[in-house]
Amino acid sequence: MKKILFLGVLLISTFSFAQSYKMAIGLKGGYPSLGGLNAKKMLTRSTAAEFSIGGYGGGLYLSGLFELQKPLPEPTGLDWYLGAGPTVGFGNVFYLSANGVIGLDYTFQDFPLNIALDSGPVIQLIGATQLFTWGGGFAIRYALK
Repeated sequence: MKKILFLGVLLISTFSFAQSYKMAIGLKGGYPSLGGLNAKKMLTRSTAAEFSIGGYGGGLYLSGLFELQKPLPEPTGLDWYLGAGPTVGFGNVFYLSANGVIGLDYTFQDFPLNIALDSGPVIQLIGATQLFTWGGGFAIRYALK
């Protein structure tokens, strides 16, 4: 009986959806840039769109990710997410890449601060010497609830 109850609680927590903010705006650093403006908009209870614009080696990049986001049971405000999307770079060289991402997203309950840490593969489609690299980033954002 305890195993069935545990399984039921696990399934409910896995499929229950909660979002701790509607939109978060701030800065994100990592690959492909040392820093840029970042915004994440919750589209539904479990999907989000994340956009970044920033500089890299004398150029400008634009990145967009579609993400699936789910809460973790503890602590409140901690979510995991998985997503993918393109990055386009303009500068000395035009480049286009396909990015994958998996990460953790935490929103403080009593303060409108959101932080996120992610990592994932980058497949360079146009304009790069390496076909496959690995990227990641850290974001700190103001959460609009």
